[in-house]
Amino acid sequence: MIVKILNQNTIQVNDLNQFDPYAILHSGQVFRYWQTERGWLVMSGNHWAEIGLNSNQMIIKCDDTQYFYRYFDFATDYQIIKQNLNIPKLQNALVCGGGIRILQAEFVEIVLSFIISANNNIKRFTKTINAICERYGDMTACGQHAFPSLEQCAMITEEDFKQFGCGYRAPYLVKAIQQLKQLDFNQLQKLDNHELQRILLEIYGVGPKVAACIMLFAFHRLDVAPVDTWIKKAIAQLSPKEQNSILCGPYAGIAQQYIFYYLQHLHKEVL
Repeated sequence: MIVKILNQNTIQVNDLNQFDPYAILHSGQVFRYWQTERGWLVMSGNHWAEIGLNSNQMIIKCDDTQYFYRYFDFATDYQIIKQNLNIPKLQNALVCGGGIRILQAEFVEIVLSFIISANNNIKRFTKTINAICERYGDMTACGQHAFPSLEQCAMITEEDFKQFGCGYRAPYLVKAIQQLKQLDFNQLQKLDNHELQRILLEIYGVGPKVAACIMLFAFHRLDVAPVDTWIKKAIAQLSPKEQNSILCGPYAGIAQQYIFYYLQHLHKEVL
């Protein structure tokens, strides 16, 4: 058993080979987290979780165990997935990032965060996102502000977004928020990848890479791999057959996360 829910506010993680909070938080999926004396504090929407190591187990203290059981995708056995990613040149990335899990985050937060992050410096856009939360999001029991609800986001003007440092993205964000008010996440979840991508690309500020991130991190489409310069650099080292196995396989999105973390965060030169 990967985890055990101890009570409504505590999850115990037993298999640390399948859960590495450092790797998860530094794999480009989530932007609202802070290091603490005990471990890490993570915000998702208006929910929070504190992660800390206790002996040979991770303990997650949170406001809602059911939310974070889904958020950290604890129902999925990633050991089996890694066994299916048996491409020799991927093995170093699998070993170094083997505790990465694909998070299941809030749709609105993912859309707006990745629009802000596009062609942006991570330190700058993280500061921007947190500033927006501090101005418009509700204070939570953990001492951090929630990501604003869609209704709260609708109060943010183009000039406000510019003051937060969003630059040319400001008008896109205002228009995207209006479009999001017309979309139903549960209905979108029923669509196949092609149709879902088509609708996401109609949102202002959403291009192919951002659409792929939304599909992977909000809709949990594990067969969708966001491709950026790091991934292009990595797969150029592989044969066409190996490239196809990664980008077109059922776990393309997970393979991409291992590669991204290995090259971009750990600064490795080659797979």
